[in-house]
Amino acid sequence: MVSTRLVDLKKVSVVVFFLSSLYGWANELDRIADRAQTVITNDDDAVQLEETQITEQENPIFFEVPAVLPEHLGPLVAPKKHEAPQEYIVTEKQAVTKKLSSEKASDGPVASTPPLLPNLPILDMPQPWAPTMVPFLDTPILHQYDSLSKDKPLSPVAKPELDRKVPGGKVIPAKILAVDVHPKMPRIAILIDDLGYNRQGMESSLALPYEVALAILPETPFALPTALTAKEQGRITLLHAPMENQRELKLGPGGLYANMTEHQLKATLNKDLDGLPGIQGVNNHMGSLLTTKEDSMKWVMEVLKGRSLFFIDSLTSPKSVAKKTAQEYGLKTVSRDVFLDNIRTEKAIDKQFSRLIKRARRHGSALAIGHPYPETMAYLKKRLNHLEADGVRLVRLSDVLEIMPQHTKE
Repeated sequence: MVSTRLVDLKKVSVVVFFLSSLYGWANELDRIADRAQTVITNDDDAVQLEETQITEQENPIFFEVPAVLPEHLGPLVAPKKHEAPQEYIVTEKQAVTKKLSSEKASDGPVASTPPLLPNLPILDMPQPWAPTMVPFLDTPILHQYDSLSKDKPLSPVAKPELDRKVPGGKVIPAKILAVDVHPKMPRIAILIDDLGYNRQGMESSLALPYEVALAILPETPFALPTALTAKEQGRITLLHAPMENQRELKLGPGGLYANMTEHQLKATLNKDLDGLPGIQGVNNHMGSLLTTKEDSMKWVMEVLKGRSLFFIDSLTSPKSVAKKTAQEYGLKTVSRDVFLDNIRTEKAIDKQFSRLIKRARRHGSALAIGHPYPETMAYLKKRLNHLEADGVRLVRLSDVLEIMPQHTKE
């Protein structure tokens, strides 16, 4: 009997404990629900505060100054701060804020919050970009035709502009494109002096390319045959006029001296010129004294001007006034740039030839003077066949006279 009561008490205790547990769990669930509602209601201000703390400086993609783009892509338009921002929903917190703000709209105005993403820049391109093309000259069109009647030409179109003359005889060139202008290859000219005394020098000089000019001494054994053969070749020849030097070296026949009167000097010079057919110019043989005398040089240039001859200053003295005087008389003239063979070895001649090429590249053209030495003739015969590799061109002496710039000697 006692044992039966104990069992009934245990059952009752278990039921009571179970019911009390259920009641406690129900109360706890109610408290949790109330707390959640309170958090949701009170968190509105907190979320608003966090959002208002996001500043432009903390926004990693905020544009204060428009980026610089290539001009052909158009200007970059930055977002305006007073514009109504676009709404972007990025996070769950923003979604909650947006919902709660809309629910409280009836209670009063709510301060707007700046967007996390600003207005992205846009490109203003009213017209499509096209690359700049180099203009080319079109084929001249002489007439325009009606699209409906092609066999009836309309008024003629002006022809392309050509070179035209203006009052005074000056020629105005037509417009040309920059792509039509090409730099000229550097030019070199070579003059061989002191010809006329021996056959070997004459023959070896006449065997050089026709562009090489020859200067012949007057009244020498081989002067006339050298001049005649060169004339047949179409080669330029000069009178190599002997002129007084400061070392008092003998000049030979046909020499010009500083103590000569105007009549004596002109008579001697005219005689020297008459003895050589086909002469086109004159250069000085020695002359370190006479070329410094202004009066003597004026008399020389007066003779040359009367014969339409040019003058080459061999520049045997730094005080020479020969070129300056020739320019005053309107003669074509130029002075020597390089002596090839003051030292008669292949190595020395090659060094001087390299100087010649260097000056031609720097100034556009250069003139070298050599002599009919066996070493010089052998070197030029071999060297003049390989100028293309040096990027220079051998030209006639007359071509150098026309384009030779005025430059200071080294």
